[in-house]
Amino acid sequence: MSIVRLTTTLALSLLAAQLASGVAAAACSDPNRNPKIHKLDFKVKSDGCVEKVKKKDDSDGETITVCENDTVQWKVNGRDKKIVFDGNSPFEWPGPDSGFKDKKIEGKVQPGTARKEFKYSVKVKGLECVHDPKIIVEP
Repeated sequence: MSIVRLTTTLALSLLAAQLASGVAAAACSDPNRNPKIHKLDFKVKSDGCVEKVKKKDDSDGETITVCENDTVQWKVNGRDKKIVFDGNSPFEWPGPDSGFKDKKIEGKVQPGTARKEFKYSVKVKGLECVHDPKIIVEP
């Protein structure tokens, strides 16, 4: 491969990466964007503890990126679970941790939430186990 072709290929690859990241970042700031619902599920070990957070399509949900006014739903099977944030929660719910209702935990990202990474714990009722995934809020 010639140096010109290699340089052109590299430049196009970098441009594509920049455009992709710009589109992702611009999506939250788009005034015409409708809030999304992010559906998550738990992969549970045989002892009942959460092993992994998954997206609806079974892909990795350990770290997700959301926007203001989006809703995150965790489907709960087996033992009751709750979501607990260290410090402030980006969600509108009473108290420092989540509620649990109708086999799901649901939180809406509060308007005005700063761009930040929020680490949370998934606690399982009656068990001494904690799983620590995270949510990234984009303004």
